[in-house]
Amino acid sequence: MAEEQPKPQAWRRHLVFLVMLAAFALLGLRVVHLQTAERERLREQGDARYLRELSVAPARGRILDRNGRALAISTPVATLWAEPPRFCARPQRWEEMLKLPDITVTEKQLRARCARRKNHGFMYVQRRLPPRTAELALQLAPPGLSAQREYKRYYPNGPAGAHLVGFTDLDDIGQEGLEGAYQSQLAGVPGRMRGFKDRSGNYVESVESIRQVRHGGDLVISIDQRVQAMAADYLEAAVHKHRARGGSVVAIGVPSGEILGMVNSPQFNPNNRATLDASAYRNRSVTDLIEPGSTVKPFSVAMALESGKVRPETMVETAPGKMRLGSRTISDVRNFGEIPVIDVIAKSSNVGVAKLALEFPYDDLFGTFAALGFGKRAGGLPGEVSGVLERRPRRVDHATLAYGYGMSVTPLQLARAYTVFATDGELLPLTLARKPPGYRAPGTRVFGAQTASEVREMLGRAVSLGTARRARIPRYHAGGKTGTTRKLIDGEYSEDRYISVFAGLAPLDAPRFVVVVTLDDPRGKFYYGGDVAAPVFAKLMRDLMRLYNIKPDAAGSI
Repeated sequence: MAEEQPKPQAWRRHLVFLVMLAAFALLGLRVVHLQTAERERLREQGDARYLRELSVAPARGRILDRNGRALAISTPVATLWAEPPRFCARPQRWEEMLKLPDITVTEKQLRARCARRKNHGFMYVQRRLPPRTAELALQLAPPGLSAQREYKRYYPNGPAGAHLVGFTDLDDIGQEGLEGAYQSQLAGVPGRMRGFKDRSGNYVESVESIRQVRHGGDLVISIDQRVQAMAADYLEAAVHKHRARGGSVVAIGVPSGEILGMVNSPQFNPNNRATLDASAYRNRSVTDLIEPGSTVKPFSVAMALESGKVRPETMVETAPGKMRLGSRTISDVRNFGEIPVIDVIAKSSNVGVAKLALEFPYDDLFGTFAALGFGKRAGGLPGEVSGVLERRPRRVDHATLAYGYGMSVTPLQLARAYTVFATDGELLPLTLARKPPGYRAPGTRVFGAQTASEVREMLGRAVSLGTARRARIPRYHAGGKTGTTRKLIDGEYSEDRYISVFAGLAPLDAPRFVVVVTLDDPRGKFYYGGDVAAPVFAKLMRDLMRLYNIKPDAAGSI
């Protein structure tokens, strides 16, 4: 008879059951704990592994000319960045990425960055790449590598007008010119978003927008890109031909007071950061001061005419071509003898205009120049200076001020002052804001309409018969005045270095444009304003007539 098997004791079954029940209870409690007390911590840890907040760069607003042509635009680019702990741990994975086109960072540079950023969660690999290059880099899958969209500033006009428009830095923040002055309008506001990343650490899907990106606003200005391009070409050609150190051109629309053109030399290309040199990118039209010389003689003559004591036919004795004031001798290029006031400007007589000015109190001349805006900023442009107009009532200073010595102006100030002759004696406020067709700026009266008309005729004689003959333009009657001053160097006037200037307007019967041209230190065969600056005026004014469909002047030169 087989031996009977012992039956398990009941307490063992109960023990196993209790242990299993306790285990399930502990697991249940753990689940409850994780879903309650630990929920937020675990969610944060999960998010840290698979979610990250990303900045969404705004597109910078465009700068547009009066016709809607882009002077500055932003194009999308890609920036490669990495999480240093993961990316730097596998340098052998960089090799193929570093061979891609447009990748300029080197392995040595990456190792140095890794050493600096090893305890951080972010570092740049390379910024502002073509999106296709960034895509190829991500396909090679170096661990921890990601790409982010940014924007790169591009200037379609290149160097032409770059001094006015300015440029941005690597972070797309305006540094100079309009880019800097209108930074808050152009920049926009970055957005924030959360995104998923895959097992390789690449961001593959956005989850939510935390803050909506706000793109920058456009800036529309009065500048005409076509005028900029032509003025830059003509100025560069003149600077090269006459071996000048630099120069500037300013073009003003009448009667709107809009700044249509403003270019300078030497140029720089804002699309090539290697050319960004502080000495090259200042806007000479508003930062550089010059003694205007004979270009202010028309204002001195206008002061005399406005008094009613002098008429265009009044005779002025300039013989023997020089006059002595204390230790100072004022001279003409030759002895003009006795000439009418109408020819003082055409012949550019220093003696004649000095004698006219000395017939009136010093305050009359000084007050006229102050009313013309000298000594004050003309347009409120970035970097603009106010010039120098100081009271020096000595007799010799009274005389020399009448022909533009002892004061300093910017080319923009001089252009604004000439608007009194392009109107009926009103000084126009200048603006970079685009105005509607037919807009007339509210001017400030400086001279009467008759005085402005009489001086305008004198400016026409200077172009047709006098020192400014090279400013003539086919089929239009232009007026203007040359100026050639000795450069002031270390407090002394140079014997062989000059500033050459021409200021003028056209068409003479109903002026639509004022243009001022300056050349700094021409070192070629010619240096007079009539020889080096006036031809630039003639070329640009000819093109302005064509661009704006100005009807030919019956009195114009052939």
